Amino acid sequence: MKFYLREYKNDFVQANVSVKVTGDSFELSWFKGQQVVNLESNQPEVVYSTEPNATDTLTADKILTEKKTGLALNNPHQIIACGVSEDSGKFVFVDVLKYTFINKGSTGLFKTYSNIQPIMYVLVPFADSSIQDWKFIALANSLTVDDQAVTETFDIDINKTLADISNENLPSIALSKQDTIVSAQLKNADGSNAAKANIDVYFETTAGYLTKARSKTNDQGIATTELIGATEGKVKAGFKYFSGKAELAI
Repeated sequence: MKFYLREYKNDFVQANVSVKVTGDSFELSWFKGQQVVNLESNQPEVVYSTEPNATDTLTADKILTEKKTGLALNNPHQIIACGVSEDSGKFVFVDVLKYTFINKGSTGLFKTYSNIQPIMYVLVPFADSSIQDWKFIALANSLTVDDQAVTETFDIDINKTLADISNENLPSIALSKQDTIVSAQLKNADGSNAAKANIDVYFETTAGYLTKARSKTNDQGIATTELIGATEGKVKAGFKYFSGKAELAI
């Protein structure tokens, strides 16, 4: 598990976040800030709760459960937002890309679609990836992990698109073509081949037509389709909520 701090950017509630890690789980505590007027200086300042406004022990299974339906968030290439429910005061989890896949909008737009105030983004390469391989970005004024202050920041500016973030931190696809067969090789974020079977890859084209618009990867992490009647154009491949991850000129 790797934890980062995204410092306060005026687009989320001011708060301090504390994490205490135990094996493959961690206790997350959120201390909300409230702006008050200092009576001595007559200037505004932020005062933080001394007791957590929300706290819970989080596991991979809990994070990979959608708040509304209770269904598993089992897609590859996920950015999950952890927020506090106004109704229950508890942490809830939402697949960010599910709400923004149409336009791959900025992270700032996500709040409008999901109706929650994110306090942490979780980057999950594959649903079966170890939680130790996930990245956690706290949206806070300060972040401590096991009582140690985290100073390493993560660039998720409100105007930075989800495409930018995913390209740098989540799996990608490499496209190739031999005769009429188009192959999509899954790649890890570091560029190495991802030998992941049964991952759905979604194809689209502006040249000819495809025999399969969705294809599952084999044991080597390769999905294939056939391109018929192609003259000139492009073939694209992506994931369920993130289309066009890669493209190939024909």
